[in-house]
Amino acid sequence: MKGLRYFIVITKRAFSEAYLDFFAEHGVKNVLATQCRGSAGHKILEYMALEDCEKILLSAFVPVDKLHDIKKGIINELNLNDSGNGIALTVPIDCIGGKSALKYFAGDAALPEEDTMQEAKYSLIITVVNQGFADTVMDAARAENARGGTILNAKGTGAGFTEKFFGVTITEEKEMIYIVAKREQRDAIIRAIMQHAGANTPAMGAVFALPVDSVEGVRSLAED
Repeated sequence: MKGLRYFIVITKRAFSEAYLDFFAEHGVKNVLATQCRGSAGHKILEYMALEDCEKILLSAFVPVDKLHDIKKGIINELNLNDSGNGIALTVPIDCIGGKSALKYFAGDAALPEEDTMQEAKYSLIITVVNQGFADTVMDAARAENARGGTILNAKGTGAGFTEKFFGVTITEEKEMIYIVAKREQRDAIIRAIMQHAGANTPAMGAVFALPVDSVEGVRSLAED
């Protein structure tokens, strides 16, 4: 959907209140918060000052005419570009189901016109695996130069049907791993994850990617 982006920030949990206040001041509605944890190699953790850091994922729908000020604010006011302070990204929206849903996500403001959408330079690679296999995913991704990832705990549904249909045991406790990468790295990272943590492994993983048209924070990723 032109004129709107899904805005995601992954940062230290201690910064949650500051971000929520910032979003409220900028008229961003219905921010969703999910607790998560970082997953990066020891050298990267040391470099990013993220060792033993609990994180939070904040997400909201933002009109494109607000993006510039919001990005500028989280860099200048919330110091997103400082080492270890996190990453922010925008994902294009394809469709929203009805006016009521649009109002819920974006509020009453009219969406700005947008002639053309930018070509996605980055990808958000999302992998769903059985609990305990997040490190397997990250080891595979790092072998293809992924910088690091974020892990969310999740619970699968419909596992009983799948177990009966396929004749295999599938745990309901899941982990979701979010990895942001440059677009040209996407396919190699996905292939590596599929090989080491795919459907035919004990991880029983599934992986997909979403387009990301902007990234802020983690300078080494965002710089071309």
